Amino acid sequence: MSIQYQAVGWNRQKKLYDGVVAAGVLGLPLLFAGVTLLRDSYATVETALIRGLGLTAFLLLQLILVIGPLCRLWPRFLPLLYNRRHLGVTMCLVALAHAGFAVFQFHALGDVNPMVSVLISNTAFGSVGGFPFELLGLLALLILVLMAATSHDFWLSVLSPPVWKGLHMMAYIAWALLVAHVALGAVQADPGSALPLVVGGGAVLVIMLHLAAGLREWRFDRSGVAGSEWVDVCAVDSIAENRAKVAMVGGERVAVFRYDGKLSCVSNVCRHQNGPLGEGKIVNGCITCPWHGYQYRPDTGTSPPPFNDRVETYFLRVVTGRVQVNAKANPPGTRVSPVLLGSSPDGHRDDTPGDPFYSGYEPSAALAVARPVSRLVVTMLLLCFGVMVTLAVAQPRFAPAVFLAAGTGNDGPVTGTVVDRPYPVLVVSGEVSGVRQYLLAGPGKHRADMASWDGRAVRVLGNLLRRGNAAMLEVAEITEAPGEAAVAPIPQTDLGVFTVTGEIVDSKCWLGTMNPGQGKTHLACAVRCLSGGLTPLLAVQDSSGRERHLVLSEANGGPMARQRLAQVGRRVTLTGRMIREGDLLFFRVSVP
Repeated sequence: MSIQYQAVGWNRQKKLYDGVVAAGVLGLPLLFAGVTLLRDSYATVETALIRGLGLTAFLLLQLILVIGPLCRLWPRFLPLLYNRRHLGVTMCLVALAHAGFAVFQFHALGDVNPMVSVLISNTAFGSVGGFPFELLGLLALLILVLMAATSHDFWLSVLSPPVWKGLHMMAYIAWALLVAHVALGAVQADPGSALPLVVGGGAVLVIMLHLAAGLREWRFDRSGVAGSEWVDVCAVDSIAENRAKVAMVGGERVAVFRYDGKLSCVSNVCRHQNGPLGEGKIVNGCITCPWHGYQYRPDTGTSPPPFNDRVETYFLRVVTGRVQVNAKANPPGTRVSPVLLGSSPDGHRDDTPGDPFYSGYEPSAALAVARPVSRLVVTMLLLCFGVMVTLAVAQPRFAPAVFLAAGTGNDGPVTGTVVDRPYPVLVVSGEVSGVRQYLLAGPGKHRADMASWDGRAVRVLGNLLRRGNAAMLEVAEITEAPGEAAVAPIPQTDLGVFTVTGEIVDSKCWLGTMNPGQGKTHLACAVRCLSGGLTPLLAVQDSSGRERHLVLSEANGGPMARQRLAQVGRRVTLTGRMIREGDLLFFRVSVP
C-alpha cells in the first residue's frame, strides 16, 4: 500500500518476470513471421506480422482469463494475479499494433478515410458467413482500450471498486467478440489450418476452467449453515498462527484470523478488488491481502492511517475448542474485542523466509515463490511458442504471386501503347505471341490515370506484379517513347456466353501486392481497391482445376458497376459473354 500513486518499483524478481513477458511479446509474432517466411517464399512480411500480432494478442487474452480460475483451483498460480493488469495492458498494446497494421494494410490509401472504410466496406449484417468480422474486432479493441486506460488504481478509487470491477469484467465480452472475430475471419478464410482447433480448444479451456472453479466455489458457498445465530467454523488448533480459516456465515464468506494468542473475524472480501483476505496473513499486525497487499486491522476491519478502507467485522466465541461466529455482520469498521487464547504457540509463526504467502514482491515471500513462478511463466511461454510454430507451419500455402520493386530485376521500363478503356492496359509487341498486355495501376488503391496517354506509345517504369501468366505494372513514371510506333488495336474474338463461378478480386492485390489477395479477410481491401478504379478480376478454376482470371466488365463493355461491390470477396455465379483480346479474357456480365 502507498499513500500516493507512484511508478512501479522493480526488484530482481519483477525484472525477470517483465523480461520474460517482454521476450514473449516480441518473440511470439517474430517467431510466427519468421517461420511463415521461411516455409513459403511467396508469403509477405506484412501478412505474417499482422497474423503474428493478432495471434499473440489472442493468446495473451486467453492466458489472462485462465489465471483467475487457475488460482482458485491451484493456489500455486496465485502470484500471477499480481501482474494480471500489467499483462492486460501489454496485451492491449499488441492488439492495437495488430489493428493498426491491419487497418493501414487493408483500408488505407483508398478513396475514403480508413476508419470509415472499416465500417462500410462490408455490410452483410444479415449473413452469418458474410458478417463483417472486422467490426467485432473493433468493438473488442474498444473494450480492451477502455480497460487498459482505467487499469490504474486511480480509476479504481474514482469509479469505486464495484463499478471498476464491473467495467473490467467486460474482458469476457471482449473475449467472446474476439473468438467470433477470429472464427468469422481467419478461420472461415482458412478452415483447413490448425487455427480452428486452437481457437475452439482455447475457448473450451477457458469455459471449462471457469465452470470448474465456479463449481468449487459454489460447493464451498453451500457448506455454510443457514438459519443459525452462531455458526461453527472450525477447531481452534486448525488455524495457523497469523493465518485464517475461511467459512460461510450468514450467506457471506468470513475469515477467522489467529494472531498473538487472539482470534478475530472479518469479511473475506478485500475492498480493493474483492481479493480473498482469508488467503492472506497478518503482516506487521495487519491482515494483508495476498493479491495486492491492502491491509486491515483484524479487530476493527479498518486500514491503518492514512487509509480509510473498511470491511465488516463479526463477533465470535470459542466453545470447547471450536470457533463459532455470529451470523450477523457488524457495520464496516466496527471494533470487536478479539477472543483471547493465551500466548502464541511456539513454532507456529508463519513469517519465515520460506513462507509461501504472496503479495507483490514482499521480501520474505520472494525467494519462496520466485522459482515456481518462473517455472510457470516459462512453461506458459514455451506452450505459446509451440502454438505459434504449429499455426505457422499449418497455414495454407500462399499463391505464387510476386511483387518486384522497380529496379530489382523486374521487366521495367516497358515500352508499349496505352489502351485506357475499359481499364488501363499497356500493350507491347511480343516475340512469340505477337501481343502482350500489362494491366496498369496507380499508387495505393487507385486506378492509373492514363486518359491523356490513351493510344500513345510510352515508356513505363514501375513495380512489377506477376501471378502465373498475368502481369501488372504499378506506374511510378511514364514518359513519351520517341520513335516508337503505336501498336495496332488488338482484334477481339467472341467466345460465346458462359456461366462461371468464382470470386471477384482486385487485380493489384491478387497479382502480388498482398498475399493472399482474396478471401473474406481481404474483402474490405478489395472493395476499396475496386472502388478506387483498379481492374476487377473474376478468379476461377477451369475444368482441370487450374487457376484462371477473367477481366470483369459490364455487358456494354464498360467498367464494373459500383453496385457489384457487394459481391466482392465472395463466391458468385455470373453469366456473361467471353471476349478474347490478346492475352486477356474479358467477361462481360449480362446477369446481375
